[in-house]
Amino acid sequence: MSNKKQSKQSNVLLGLPDGEIEVDNDAYASKIGGIPVWLDPKHLPSAEYCTCRICGDLMYLLFQSYAPLPESAYHRVVYVWACNKRACMKKEGSFKIVRSHIVDEVYLKAQRQKEEEKRKKEEKRKAAAAANQTGFGQGFQLGDLWGSSAGSFAKAAAKAAEPKPLFGMKPTSSFDTKKETVDIADQLSKLSIQSPPVNASDLPKFPGQYLYIDEEPKEPRYGNIDMSRYKEYLEMEKELLMEVDENSGETWQGETYEKQQLPKGFDKQFKKFTERVELEPSQCVRYEFAGQPLFYSALRPQQQQLITTPCKYCKGPKVFEFQLMPNVLSILPTTEYASEAEKSANANNKRSLLDSWSAGMEFGTILAFVCQKDCHPGPMEEPAYVEETVLVQYEID
Repeated sequence: MSNKKQSKQSNVLLGLPDGEIEVDNDAYASKIGGIPVWLDPKHLPSAEYCTCRICGDLMYLLFQSYAPLPESAYHRVVYVWACNKRACMKKEGSFKIVRSHIVDEVYLKAQRQKEEEKRKKEEKRKAAAAANQTGFGQGFQLGDLWGSSAGSFAKAAAKAAEPKPLFGMKPTSSFDTKKETVDIADQLSKLSIQSPPVNASDLPKFPGQYLYIDEEPKEPRYGNIDMSRYKEYLEMEKELLMEVDENSGETWQGETYEKQQLPKGFDKQFKKFTERVELEPSQCVRYEFAGQPLFYSALRPQQQQLITTPCKYCKGPKVFEFQLMPNVLSILPTTEYASEAEKSANANNKRSLLDSWSAGMEFGTILAFVCQKDCHPGPMEEPAYVEETVLVQYEID
């Protein structure tokens, strides 16, 4: 590879394909496809988290990544699930994002050691104050045991040689976990899903592919990239939507049009999207906790409301964390795994001509918006699974 000019970097981390997974049993890996690997195999999530709300079938795992946050008391993994039926697309519940937690014993041990040292120093200070009859000071607070301190997680993890996160954010702020479970447990009981735990052997699966992580360059690495498929797709959409049935005088959508334009702002946003993709066309995932998402099309009012609604567990704000990119559909055999019945139906339906390009699931991008505080419903010592907000933008939206 040429070192003629070093690429400038952004703050976005990219997940790039890195080969097939032979033994799929690493909970700390980043991957697309494959089977879910849980942080605690003894505590499994509800099957509801992996079930399509439209057709009721179990869904495919699209993405899994170990993504702990700095100054957090938890190991943290995120999962993305998707239904592989075209009929379920563009309907709420055909994609799901789940965040899982398990307490990090190394972190807790380091925190307890720090608090013990703090307690001893405080006792000495009080003893000295009493001897000198100089009043009193603030004592040890038990709640501080779960508080955060700069660098403690990184130092503890380094000493114990814990698995390194492939995705994660730069430590810019601390997350206070000392009161997270007080009010959230009640919320969890109201939102809990009464269904049996998922059995991984029952889940449909795509062949797994590892992802390796790199920073996004600000300049193209490979010269000009052929984005003709996207442009051809848009042109095809325009032609098909504007085509009027000679007999009925109606479009396929059952409405009469003089001219059918794409949604306002679509072309501009799509152009921005493709220009960023051209910097690294093999990208499958973009990651930047509390960063800026790369939208596929202009946000609609209901989409804006969806991503700004507070966390349903702790009522705190949500932030963008990551998004899946169209190249996932090129790597995972979604078309081949789509049901034969669905592919046959598409072939005989003129309106499904666009769908025939890729039977099964479709999307332009899948965006994850998560609790900014990374709240932990339930007791701290128990593993937790939380469904987060997913926004799906489609190639024809």
